[in-house]
Amino acid sequence: MKSDDVKQEFIRLRAEGKSYRAIAEQLGISKNTCAEWEKALSDEVSRLRQENLEALYSEYGMMREARIRKLGDTLSSIDAAIEKVDLSTIAPERLLDLRLKYAAALKDEYRSSPSFTGLSGTSQSCLETVLEVYRRSAAGEISTDQAKTELQIIDKAKEAYERNNPILDFSL
Repeated sequence: MKSDDVKQEFIRLRAEGKSYRAIAEQLGISKNTCAEWEKALSDEVSRLRQENLEALYSEYGMMREARIRKLGDTLSSIDAAIEKVDLSTIAPERLLDLRLKYAAALKDEYRSSPSFTGLSGTSQSCLETVLEVYRRSAAGEISTDQAKTELQIIDKAKEAYERNNPILDFSL
């Protein structure tokens, strides 16, 4: 039986993607032994391969959190640079373009945070909330899909409220 140290080295080399031939030569074992160990130790090889990949992702900033942090840092740097720029030196058509883009971004932010403050438990407040969703949809403030989603949420909230307070009547 081969030593545990040789098996651990086999796991490390396989996790690095080395071939049976290269491992057999380096460790002084046969390719048949490599094949047998591959079957027996495949979970450990996979685990180490995953750990190595995560370390690489982390090292090169590929983890989602690292990418978000990097994008946020870059955005902050851009914001700081913009604060120093004299906007009066920018061509009017470029300023208008920037204004429209910022207004659209602001509108998107508004769309992404619906308000359900009207769900206080009365038929009237429920109706007002539904009408507000329809108003926002008609005004183009939210998409049809967003309106459907909000109306589904309102319906689920109403159902949950009715289950907890069966005396109240939400029927409109």
